[in-house]
Amino acid sequence: MLITIEDYKKITGKTLADEELAKVETLLKAVVSHIENILGYNLEEHEVIEIKEYRKTIYLSHRPVNEIKKVNKEEQWRKGMNYIEFPKFRECPCCMRTEEVEITYTAGYKELPDWLKFEIVGLVDDFINSFDEEISKYTSYKIDDIAYSMRDMLTTRNDKLNNIARLIYVS
Repeated sequence: MLITIEDYKKITGKTLADEELAKVETLLKAVVSHIENILGYNLEEHEVIEIKEYRKTIYLSHRPVNEIKKVNKEEQWRKGMNYIEFPKFRECPCCMRTEEVEITYTAGYKELPDWLKFEIVGLVDDFINSFDEEISKYTSYKIDDIAYSMRDMLTTRNDKLNNIARLIYVS
């Protein structure tokens, strides 16, 4: 597992009772799973084979790219952060057919970076607080004339999850 209860305890400084351990572990798995669903691939390190259209720069789909293992094009290429580039590529305007390149590479995390652990733990804490505290449902409260606003928890969580996925994809 990429993030553990020990990571949660270390980041939050909380000690968990036995009945809380299962809830936190389930929430950690759920948040990671949801991020993976948004991205469309696993966060854990894995091997990928992609077939892409031959271009000067080819962006790879799974992030972060750790190692390019094989490119089936007999041409010089170089690795960028999340792409490969063919420096001698020349596009011919008269050519109507497209060539394909098969790229084999490893992507994902052996261990999650600290910033990502911190974000995941923050989301888990949001879930826990929304279960436990009635006050977490309100964004504002007014005593005179009893005016209050309800927090849209689903939108807030989805925005946070989408932002995390976006950060992973651009990193």
